[in-house]
Amino acid sequence: MRARWFEGILSWVMIAGIALVGLAIVLISVLDTQIIEQAGANNLHAEFLRAAASVSRIISKSGDIHDVAAVQEAFQDIFELRPGIRRLSVFDVSTNPGARIYSSDPASAPTTLPENERNEIAAGRSVAHFDLEGTDRGWLITAPIIVNGQVVGALRGRFSLWKYDGLIRQQRRLAQHIGVGAVLTTSLVFLALIHFKIHRPIGALLRTMRRAESGDLSSTAPLKGPADIQELSRQFNRMLDRVREALAIKERLLGEIEGFNDTLTATVAQTKEELHRANLLLVEARIQTERTSKLAALGELSAVMAHELGNPLNAIGGHLQLLQKEIAAPDSLRHISIVRAEIGRMIAIIQHILDSTRMEIRPVPVDLNAVVHDVHRLIAPTLSDRRIAWKSDLAHSLHSVAGDRRALHGVIFNLATNAIQAMPNGGELEIVTTPCIEDGPAKAALFHGAGVRGAAVRLTLRDSGYGIAPEHLPHIFQPFFTTRQQDGGTGLGLAICQRVILSLGGRIGVESVVGHGTQFIIDLPHLDRAGEEGGTYDR
Repeated sequence: MRARWFEGILSWVMIAGIALVGLAIVLISVLDTQIIEQAGANNLHAEFLRAAASVSRIISKSGDIHDVAAVQEAFQDIFELRPGIRRLSVFDVSTNPGARIYSSDPASAPTTLPENERNEIAAGRSVAHFDLEGTDRGWLITAPIIVNGQVVGALRGRFSLWKYDGLIRQQRRLAQHIGVGAVLTTSLVFLALIHFKIHRPIGALLRTMRRAESGDLSSTAPLKGPADIQELSRQFNRMLDRVREALAIKERLLGEIEGFNDTLTATVAQTKEELHRANLLLVEARIQTERTSKLAALGELSAVMAHELGNPLNAIGGHLQLLQKEIAAPDSLRHISIVRAEIGRMIAIIQHILDSTRMEIRPVPVDLNAVVHDVHRLIAPTLSDRRIAWKSDLAHSLHSVAGDRRALHGVIFNLATNAIQAMPNGGELEIVTTPCIEDGPAKAALFHGAGVRGAAVRLTLRDSGYGIAPEHLPHIFQPFFTTRQQDGGTGLGLAICQRVILSLGGRIGVESVVGHGTQFIIDLPHLDRAGEEGGTYDR
């Protein structure tokens, strides 16, 4: 991996080197072109100034700038000595400022000298600018004609750059040849470096890897090539050492595993025995839970009886007291006193039963998910025989509710047992716990209780059984109301569940559709929202 990385870096370095070489050659070519052009411009300017001086001498001899024969003679000498000069013209800047006197090419020469050039000539300075209008490049140069120290005219001509353009072309061809050669040389050098520094060491490393793959772990990779490849070879050699050590450890462990086989077999047998004992304990716990549920039903019955019998007895005692005041016969008064005493004793016994079936509840933190898991462990052994599938969707990090763990366990167990009995041909039992705020969803459910304001936890238990008829739904939480008299139902289980939930500050609701199942919804407040003093419920 690192060798490939190094090879990629080297390839990029090669490309960058070739690009730099080409860029340097192009830059040198451009600089040479600029130097040649600058030198040519300076040289042409100097030559034209010498030609203007020659014209000045000839005109000085003739004494008149309008002597066309003398000017033609001067032009002839200039064209012979300086073949690069084209299109010479003489202009008058003294008597007739700017007028053309003579031109070797009158068709292309201006009839008057431009004002800016005339001003420069009058000041004794020459003017030059680049001209691209012809078939070749050239300089238009205007120089003063000075006779006896006075500027009397101007010599204007075009100096061709064909000689210097030829030099520039030769320079560019030379630069191209040098560039191609430099790029080829650089490429060959880099390819040679890649072959000797990368491919050959990597080939040796790959051969060692193939031998190791075929099972020869005694060979080692040679330490050749760049530092990265050498480090890669060292890492591979260290890996081979660790593999050899691992094989030795493997052989030793195989021997130890063979010795552990008997111990493992004995441990598995012991674990199976422990699981069997745990299953027996679980069945016993389930039986104990059912017994507790029956005792809770008995407590509910006792509470109802105490309530239903206590009130009539109190009324009878009151009436006997009134009769005792109205009857004066001693025998009648004695009999009434005996009846009143027995009634008082009956009321005391009923009150004692009622007090013994009340349990004080103080809110403590209860993990509702843990209670659901406990109930599942109790009823799980019976589900497979009844062809009932258990599903649970318990919210993570659920807030603890205010309640009594034993009481909530009895509520969930009672509801789950009712759901199982409602599915004699099998079905699906699902329990869901979710956070609930401001009464939450399920508004269509028939709730009992004032509701939970603020943060709460919602438990939903639903089955796929035969459901509850609509006319029975308002009565299912009433004591002794049951639709399963033939199955031994007492009608106290849901009444106990309702009292437990209401005593904890929660509420319980039910939804059911005949033929599609039933679901019970329980909302319980968080511990910090429960009452400080708790509540009571009749067992």
